[in-house]
Parts: sequence; structure tokens; C-alpha cells
Amino acid sequence: MSTIRHAGGPVAASPLAPRWTGRGLRAAAVFLLATMLGTPGVIGAQTVSVPPNLILPNYDRVPVGQQEGIEGGAFLARTGDAGSNWFNPAGLAKSAGSAVNASATAYEWTSTELEGLGSVAGRSRINSVGTLFSAVLGEGPLHSERWRLGFSVASPITWKPSSIELAASDLNGREQLAYSTNVDFGVMIPAVAAAYAPGGVTSGKFRVGAGLGLAMTSLSQTQVATDRITDSTTSALVSLRGFSAEGSSWDLRLTGGVQWEATNAITLGARLAAPSLKVRGSSRLSLQNMYADGRAMNDVYFQDPEAPFDYKQPAEVALGVAARGGFGELEVDVHYYGSVSTYDMYTSTVSGTRTTVDSTGAVTVTTVPFTTTTNTARSVVNVAVGGSHPLTTHLRVHVGFSSDRSPVPDGTNSIFRQVDLNRITSGLSLSGSSLSGSLGFGYSFGSGTRFGTLTTGGGDPVDTRLKVRTANLLFALSYSFQAK
Repeated sequence: MSTIRHAGGPVAASPLAPRWTGRGLRAAAVFLLATMLGTPGVIGAQTVSVPPNLILPNYDRVPVGQQEGIEGGAFLARTGDAGSNWFNPAGLAKSAGSAVNASATAYEWTSTELEGLGSVAGRSRINSVGTLFSAVLGEGPLHSERWRLGFSVASPITWKPSSIELAASDLNGREQLAYSTNVDFGVMIPAVAAAYAPGGVTSGKFRVGAGLGLAMTSLSQTQVATDRITDSTTSALVSLRGFSAEGSSWDLRLTGGVQWEATNAITLGARLAAPSLKVRGSSRLSLQNMYADGRAMNDVYFQDPEAPFDYKQPAEVALGVAARGGFGELEVDVHYYGSVSTYDMYTSTVSGTRTTVDSTGAVTVTTVPFTTTTNTARSVVNVAVGGSHPLTTHLRVHVGFSSDRSPVPDGTNSIFRQVDLNRITSGLSLSGSSLSGSLGFGYSFGSGTRFGTLTTGGGDPVDTRLKVRTANLLFALSYSFQAK
């Protein structure tokens, strides 16, 4: 589904809709192809660089887990089944028997709306996302009252919106400007974990656990921008820039956690994760940038099938406190993600080729160096609140809320998009002697503006605003091989 509304309609009153004049639209065109697409300029570009994209690298956007997912992720202190592999490895030591757990977003509806250049382009997409598969080995296979082992495959970060197409023109139609992009970003983490309860799994009040995972980050993006200008019948100008990237980065992640049942009603939990350690990473990069005005032509072409690529994960510290009583259960978690210092994300020793044809037909071929793309992340504090209330012995209702602040440090210089999100969740869970499951709903929303560094001929800034809404239909199943 898509909608495009041009300047002159309701968007004209928006602060992101500049006053279009011939001079103003020409300035906006240079902004689109130079600032939005990350080059010093279309005419005479002297470097090859990776343009900004519409990727949200937020850490807590995806609901994960059977009960965890429908309580806003606030389950750090209470987790105690196979899902503990991801939320807190110490919780594995609460599982008496072996069990498997699988959770997924059956349907994720993502709506993205990009506003700028006097237009609004909106698209939506429905995806199915598997978020967690996990298992715990209990007393039977291990023959231990204190130790538990676990395995999991989690997909905590997934961003697959629909493609966005933004178009604009001046009032008399002499210039046509267009921008389209499609992105896909995700992190999958297979991991193993172990937990120990000094006082025993069924009677111990203190538990500790540790895990080792391999964070497998994938990132692909495709962008195309075009600008066509016709000045009556005397001249014409066409410029085009296309860019694509597809790569992956593998990094080791070490995690640890503790749980302490301080009283019969209060449980405390904590989880730590070390910064990621790179194992490998590469990406295919390609770019073509062409400008022609009827008298001369400039073309830049670049391709590197194995460019080094790196995506670092930050250190994490999470603390949670849970309360139990006749009302049910309630937990509050605070999750801190550390900052990531500036590092090289994309590098390449391959140079681009620039071909210039002047008005006399003379051809000049030169090389264009690749500009290293750096990345950084600010520290983020997210808060999650969740709880449940028993309706019957086996049926519970769950609700939750969580914040998901963007790690992007500003809305201007990063290649990623800065959008702070909030999420609400609710659902029902049904538990039996061996089989249990849950069904729920989640909704997240937020928006962010990328600020322009250029103004139009009319003196108005050219910014773009991205609005995001996501609805999730969540389900999960768990099976215990030892009756509860």
C-alpha cells in the first residue's frame, strides 16, 4: 500500500514543505543528491561514499518471548524457562526439567511515512518474523540438581519496511525530482548458556548464569535518486545516483546474569553483556553517479564485491525487580546500552572510475577514492514495565509498556535514522502440565527528523521526517518434557 501527496496539498502547511520556486527546487535537488545521498555534490564529486539510509538500529523494537514479549520485555527477574537463554541465563536454573520454547511475530505490520521536499510518501508491509527458539536441558539429561544448560537462536533486531518512493516537482512542472529506497537490517544470535543454582534448582534462592553468542548482523540497502530539469526548449539537465550494499558482520557476545529471590514476594535480576568482538565481516558495495546537461557529462562508477564491513554491539547492563502477590505479578526493568566509540564501518581500497566528456567531446578518465564510512552510537536507557493477573488457574492476562530510544547520536551525520519508539503490549497465556502458550498484540510508534544543512532559494530548510508505526500479532509455544 502506498500514498504520495505532492506540494500544494495538505502538506504545504508543514514545516517540512518549503516554498517551491524554480531556484528553490534546484537547491532542493542539489540537497537531495548531495546531502540526503551523502556526496559532496553531484557535479564534480571527488569521492565515493555510502549514503544515509532509512534503517532504524534500535535495540528493543522487536517483542521476544512467550510471556516476555506480551509484557513489554519486562521479565529479567522472573524468567525461568528455555526463554532465559535470551533474557537472563541465570533463569535456566529455575527449570526443573528439559523444555523447548518458540516465539514469533505471526504478522508484523510496519507503516513508514517519509515527509520532505514538499511531499509525503507512505508505505506499509506485512512480514512474519521468528523471534526466538530456545531449549534447556534439565535434570534428566544432566543428572544434576544444580546445573542447567541451554541453547537459543534469537532475532532481537529486525527492520524490513516497505520500499519508500518520494517524488516532487516545481509548480510549472519543469523539474521532476524522485528518491526511492529499500532496506533490510537484522541481527540473529545463536547462543549457548549455562546456569548454576547453589541451593538447588527447586529450592535455591540464588542463581547465576553465563552465555556465549555469535551476533550475525546483515545489512542491505538500495537507493536511487533522479533529477530532471528542462528550461523551456533551450536546455535540459539530468542527474542520477544509484547505490546498493549487501553485507554481514559476525561478532562474539559474552553475557552473564543473576537472580535473587530476596523474599517470597520480591525477586531481583541483573544481566550483563560485554561489547562485541569481531570475527569477520564484508559487504558488496556498488555506486553509479551520472550528470549530463546536453553539453557535458560526468559519470562515476564504483564496485567492490568484498569491502570490509563491521557493525559493533555495545556493552549492556540491565536491572529488574519483580513483585508477586494476590494481584498477580509486576516487574520493572531498566536496560542500559553503552555508547560505542567511532569506528570504521565500511572501508575499501578499491577506487571508483570517473569519466568526463566535455562540450568538445574530449574524454577524461580519472580515479575517485572511497571515503571510509564511520559509525558511532550514543548510550541509551530503556525502561520496561510489565505484569500479569490470573483469570483462572491456568489462564493469565498480560500487559506491558517499554521505551526504545534510538542509539543514533544525531539526526544529521549518521548513515542511520534516529527515531525514538514506544511500545505497548497485551495478551493471554494458557499453561498446562506440559504444554503452554501465549497469544498477544503489540503496537509501537515514533518519528524522527533528519535536519538539512542547506536552505532553498526561498530561505526554507529542507528536512525529512520519518514516521514509523508497527503492529505485531504475537504467539509462542513451550513444551516441558517433565510434567510441572
